[in-house]
Amino acid sequence: MPKKINAGSKSARHKKKKPRTDVSTESDSEPEGREEENQCVEKKLNIADEPKPITDEEISATFSKIYQHMVTTEFSNDIELLRSADDFNDSSIPILINALQQGTSLFTIEEQRRVVLASLNNDKRQES
Repeated sequence: MPKKINAGSKSARHKKKKPRTDVSTESDSEPEGREEENQCVEKKLNIADEPKPITDEEISATFSKIYQHMVTTEFSNDIELLRSADDFNDSSIPILINALQQGTSLFTIEEQRRVVLASLNNDKRQES
């Protein structure tokens, strides 16, 4: 004869379980020491992922290099015409470099920072 189940009481087999959607900070599968170790590793990874702040001087120096490279690339034909001119000599080179460097003063430090950071991000993507 089948047993009659009382609806008011639960058998030992039907313990209340946590719903699968509940998120628990406790881990039953890992020992207590491992949890602290995992947190330390996560902190180290977060610190390693954060870029070091770049000073304004570093930004300006890097921007100057990027700017001069871009300008000389874009105006390479014009620069070649200057170099082939009759009155171009060794003393003309510093004047040309100075003229190219003066173009960087047209940009604010915020604009320079955006260009440098974009260039660094582009370099990182190309490495991947």
